[in-house]
Amino acid sequence: MIFSKEITESATLKFASAAREINKTGEKVISLGLGEPDFPTPEHIIEATYRAMQDGFTRYSSPMGLLELREAICAHLVSQNSINASPDDIIVTPGAKQAILLSLMAILEPEDEVIVLTPCYVSYVPCVKIAEPNSKVIEIPLLKDDLSIPVDEIKSNITEKTKLIMLNTPNNPTGRIFSSKELESIVELAALHGIYILSDEIYDKLNYSGDRVISPSSIGTPKNQFITVNGFSKAYSMTGWRIGYAAFPSDLKSKYSRLQQHINTNTCTFVQKGAIEALVGSQDHIRNYNNLLRERSEAFTNIISNQDIVSFVPPKGGLFAFLNIEKTGIDSNTFAANLISEMKVAVTPGIAFGRDWDGFVRVSFATHIDDLKEGAELICRFASTILSRNKRRA
Repeated sequence: MIFSKEITESATLKFASAAREINKTGEKVISLGLGEPDFPTPEHIIEATYRAMQDGFTRYSSPMGLLELREAICAHLVSQNSINASPDDIIVTPGAKQAILLSLMAILEPEDEVIVLTPCYVSYVPCVKIAEPNSKVIEIPLLKDDLSIPVDEIKSNITEKTKLIMLNTPNNPTGRIFSSKELESIVELAALHGIYILSDEIYDKLNYSGDRVISPSSIGTPKNQFITVNGFSKAYSMTGWRIGYAAFPSDLKSKYSRLQQHINTNTCTFVQKGAIEALVGSQDHIRNYNNLLRERSEAFTNIISNQDIVSFVPPKGGLFAFLNIEKTGIDSNTFAANLISEMKVAVTPGIAFGRDWDGFVRVSFATHIDDLKEGAELICRFASTILSRNKRRA
């Protein structure tokens, strides 16, 4: 394959790994880098998975996924996302990232253009280039003052080669939940130009704002232009289980099936049984975790608001806050590297989420509130130190 320059090392994993290595020396590092929920996988999901192994669900399954799971996903999409889907239009994959990759492989052809709103998940652009090396990624940044979608800029960048717009709400890394007005505008553009919309909704249940998370597929027509991706890693703390899914237009089924057959064969069968239990079993842990995330977000906001060097738009969902560090006068890689070196706090450089975001860093709320508060204090102290150094040099 063509190994393009966009297929880079994951910065989120890089700085989380650096924090772990320092911790091994006995020196404490506050890791605010990785987006992995900090609660255990609910016991009823583990029990259902273990029972499935004992009951013999250890062999091949359908490439598209167990019918029982696809039916449960359809019921969930109707009740939670107002999306009507058939089990025939669902594929179960080894993680939501794999669902994104298979979707891109199913629709992209050479010279196609993909519009990606940035800042975005670090794997979006690499996945586009893996799926079709000769495609072109058009990065369009959210408006920096409020992180809203620049609809007019998207409109001006649509060409006859535009094949797809990629969305993510709640957004990683900003925590923004896009409004119905924003999404309706995107859906209208897609319908007008015959463009696919791929909506990554992996954080849809991590919502501590009260705002509604809206799926583009629930508000748009024609339905043959929407792909909805989700999974179990975030809401059910099943990151290592690697299970996700995509709901796709019916005319793409053959492509998804053939890709799955030759790349994965199928998704782990007993893990699929655990995923069924995740959907149909108790959801109490999600409510409890959202309460924790709200508490952490408020505590973090209170600390950051007490100074004027670092700023951010308070998140409403997901696991992250995206901090504007432009006043420090240094790039995000330098900021993150020196922060972990001097303050023993790990964050993720904003440049990892798009070329326009080198004046930002991502902070994860997936940690104990005491560590988060201490980390916030240290970030503010470090930013103040950097500003003082810059003034002395001037």
